[in-house]
Amino acid sequence: MRRRQQGVALITAMLVVALAAIAATALLSSANLALHRTQNLQESEQAWWYAEGVEGWVRTVLAHDAELNRYDGLGDIWARAVDYLPIGEGVLRGHIVDLQGRFNLNNLAVTQPQAYEKQLLIFTRLAAIAAGLDDYQARGLGAAIRDYIDADNEPTGGEGAEDSAYLSLKPPRRVANQAMQSVTELLAVAGVTPEIYARLAPHLTALPVKTGGFTTINVNTATPALLQALTSAPGAGLEQFIAERAKHPVETVSELFGERNVYSANAADNSLLSVSSEYFQLNAEIFIGSSRFALYSLYRRAGAAAPVVLRHSSFTE
Repeated sequence: MRRRQQGVALITAMLVVALAAIAATALLSSANLALHRTQNLQESEQAWWYAEGVEGWVRTVLAHDAELNRYDGLGDIWARAVDYLPIGEGVLRGHIVDLQGRFNLNNLAVTQPQAYEKQLLIFTRLAAIAAGLDDYQARGLGAAIRDYIDADNEPTGGEGAEDSAYLSLKPPRRVANQAMQSVTELLAVAGVTPEIYARLAPHLTALPVKTGGFTTINVNTATPALLQALTSAPGAGLEQFIAERAKHPVETVSELFGERNVYSANAADNSLLSVSSEYFQLNAEIFIGSSRFALYSLYRRAGAAAPVVLRHSSFTE
């Protein structure tokens, strides 16, 4: 009987020790998680303060750039990327993108038929150059984008797609009937595959426009594919202009058709072009400890007015 009692006591003691070890491990693990959680919150908060500082600094850069010249080019002060900048307990990197160097998807909602055809023609050429679409596919995609963002429910010609085309999908959905806020919305448009999106996205933007209006394309910063898409008859100087424009931008649109011979006479609509921009985007990354904080801010710089942030988004990992 005594041996049995001793055995039970030993087993009980072992269970007590095991439970104590489990409790201690759980307590240590919980404390470790709380410590890391606190550290992550501190790093995230610190990164956000740095991001706000960068956002304000970019406003200053854009304002100063407007005082230096009347045009915007790839050699301007705003175009200088920051690859590695030590800040406190981390580092920062980032760059500014001229969004008017890309085709604005919301331009396809322009109300006047002739103006729409001009925008569609540029988009059609761009889709052919960048994504390899044929003319029929490109025009159909342009019409579908127009129907996705315009205010009415009437399909554009025989190529458009309104609610009736989307309600039959799985899962069913409706068109937005409003301007796009992000290029990623293109993935929701009928006919857009991930492959088409990946090829077109680097040449596209989604900027606010006045009702029935459009944003111009800055030839000094436009992607090479978009510069080619502006005309069916490029001049002999197009490739040279692309290679040299960072150091030698044009100061007026008329130069493209003159001595620079970028476009043949009347081969591109100069009313759609510009040499200056209103919309820019900051792409910044801040690394603090083991955390990464990304900031994407859309700026508008209208004339002599101070640049303003229209919207921004962030991502932390």
